[in-house]
Amino acid sequence: FPVTIGIAGGGVKETVVVASTSPTTISTFAAATFRSAKARIQITQGSSYQVAEVLLIHDGTTVSLVELASVATGSNLGSFSGTISGGNVLLRVTMVSATSATIRVVIDRTEV
Repeated sequence: FPVTIGIAGGGVKETVVVASTSPTTISTFAAATFRSAKARIQITQGSSYQVAEVLLIHDGTTVSLVELASVATGSNLGSFSGTISGGNVLLRVTMVSATSATIRVVIDRTEV
């Protein structure tokens, strides 16, 4: 699960290590408190890198997510999705490879 490492410019910074090709949660927030979010996600996997920016919004049941932009030093390393579980919105990454990767997320959330 994500580890909060600080707050900068109103955004929460989180770091997660992923070594799986299954959807893995990289950030969470309470669905009852926050309606939408914008996240900048950086993936480091060996000497390969990807950065993406996503927007997401939910209606209490379903999360809608759009990837605004993504750039990588080669092929994209992961893709992003959202879901709701246990009253929380989960931002998830699905990695292309199970090789260990460090995911850094800066996320700005907007209250309901």
